[in-house]
Amino acid sequence: MDDQKKGYTFTDKRGRAEEPEKIRESRDPFAGKEDPSSSGPQEEFEVDFSTLIMSFASAAMISMGRIPDPATGQVGNDPVLARQNIHIIAMLQEKTRGNLSGDEERLMENILYELRMSFIESQRG
Repeated sequence: MDDQKKGYTFTDKRGRAEEPEKIRESRDPFAGKEDPSSSGPQEEFEVDFSTLIMSFASAAMISMGRIPDPATGQVGNDPVLARQNIHIIAMLQEKTRGNLSGDEERLMENILYELRMSFIESQRG
């Protein structure tokens, strides 16, 4: 018997420069390509907790048909999606209780109140 132990040798070849372009593209279809929707330098903006909440609130308002979808200009009516977005904000309010600034807490309370009232109104008419 041979005194040397036989084993496996692993070589990590992910992301290596010698890797064929096709394989790299299959892993990341956007690698090396510009965003076709960009018409110049993109303005970066800070995404914070308030921005996240406003994003869910906007989605709820669009789903209720209170504001048109900015992408299509269409006024929608999807109460299930609207309710889901309202519930997400309420869940975030519960999960972040005690960890928000006073402004963030007020934002959450006001947004939830407005969304709930709008939802009730959208169901009436």
